[in-house]
Amino acid sequence: MKNLLVDDEFYAKIKNYAVFIPTIEVDGKDHILLEVRSQHIAQPGEVSFPGGRVEPGEEFKDAAIRETMEELLLDRKDIEYQGYSSMILSSTYSHIKAFYGRINKNIEEIKYNEEVASIFAVDVDYFKKNEPIMYRAPYEMVFPEDFPFDKIPNGKDYEFVTGFHDMYFYDTNPVIWGLTAKLLKNYIGSLD
Repeated sequence: MKNLLVDDEFYAKIKNYAVFIPTIEVDGKDHILLEVRSQHIAQPGEVSFPGGRVEPGEEFKDAAIRETMEELLLDRKDIEYQGYSSMILSSTYSHIKAFYGRINKNIEEIKYNEEVASIFAVDVDYFKKNEPIMYRAPYEMVFPEDFPFDKIPNGKDYEFVTGFHDMYFYDTNPVIWGLTAKLLKNYIGSLD
């Protein structure tokens, strides 16, 4: 008999990702550096942090730094790792860990690879003074026509567990929203 954990099927679906929340000095003030994703990768045109999939055997932190180096064409010496920020397990089986630190380079000197359409920086004080707007969307159970309601207690009146998805938006240009906004909110909340 196989020795299986109840959640083996769930854990097999999980994809591990790591992101890096970089600060950079612009005009003597700390800014958050963000990317606009290029049109030929997943979530084209979205604002995101440098990051990507964790390779087998790789630590999350190392993946965050590697991806930052690759996407922003930086040397390891240009990145000052400062710590772990937060973790999200999304409804799409994505396990995302965020780390933060400083990029010790002028923003004008930063080039980027083909995964990035552009970069921009927003003053950290903006995020300290402006909470993101939160929208709450309920999860809905959508059943196939042949779902066997007749085989469960209370049939169509069964009280299924429901939930909500909180989506955050910062009114920046371009707009920072979704998981990026949530990770940023968590990071800003940990400051001071």
